[in-house]
Amino acid sequence: MSRTESTKKFRLNPAAVVALVLCALVAVYCVTTAWITGGDPVNPVRFASVEDFSYTISVSGVDGYSDGVITISKDEISSINNVRVKIKQSGSGVAFVRVRITHEWLLADATRLQGDLNLPFTISESFCDSRDTDGFIYYEGAFPVDKEVEVITGFDAAQFDTSALPDDVTLRINVTVDAVQFNRYKQVWGLSERPW
Repeated sequence: MSRTESTKKFRLNPAAVVALVLCALVAVYCVTTAWITGGDPVNPVRFASVEDFSYTISVSGVDGYSDGVITISKDEISSINNVRVKIKQSGSGVAFVRVRITHEWLLADATRLQGDLNLPFTISESFCDSRDTDGFIYYEGAFPVDKEVEVITGFDAAQFDTSALPDDVTLRINVTVDAVQFNRYKQVWGLSERPW
């Protein structure tokens, strides 16, 4: 007695294999996209933030401060001697900080007058004044968290003469803070070395 076994081989259709692979790729793409964009719809780029820091600027000693801009009329120029500017970091990131202080003289009709490149502010010893080189004042080292740091401690009125200015002139001083993750200053700020 001989037993004959019949064996049948199972073969997949090539079109079915391609369809299964495409379905798997679409499923992986959909799940990944849902995971990345899911959650808080207010901040769709939440994974792009490397560190957590933000800054507030506070100005004292002068009236007319709003959103990083100090506005002073010619009659109030003498009050600029008492100006104090402080910045405070919120968040937990370790950052290097630089501050830019620019100004412009405006007439009542919004005409801009040409003025000095830098006003004679007294800069805190915690900062490196590099305004003549690149226009910035750099904090020396990693900026402290949750602590107000004074940037401008006063104004040198002896170097400041307003006698030649028209009566309807207004001085606008802009204060901006630029921060970068401590190990990215070369790439973001374009510096070969730290200024301090």
